[in-house]
Amino acid sequence: MDSQPVMDLAAALDRFDGDQDLFLTLAGLFVERSGQALAALQTALSAQDLPVLVKEAHKLKGSAMEFCARPAVAAAAHLEEAARKAAAQDIPALAEQTRAEVERLTAALAEIMQKGFPS
Repeated sequence: MDSQPVMDLAAALDRFDGDQDLFLTLAGLFVERSGQALAALQTALSAQDLPVLVKEAHKLKGSAMEFCARPAVAAAAHLEEAARKAAAQDIPALAEQTRAEVERLTAALAEIMQKGFPS
């Protein structure tokens, strides 16, 4: 999924009515909480706790959706669906894909927070 842009920044800013301060506030929360969310995902995966895995994937999907981060949203949605269906053979790879996409989004948001919006 790396070939897709990590997010559609223009669409994300539109979601926030162009309010860059609100975008940065929510980006900060995402960056701050993404590590905990990924740890919760890994804990659920290790414990094979499918209901918790569904819940954690769903939360990540919703958070990534705020930033129009299609690859992260898609990865989390696929993981959520696999966990709902108890598709055990697919879950580890989907969890890894979700982790990678969430980390990619986190890095992109952190860069915007540090360097500002691209012109």
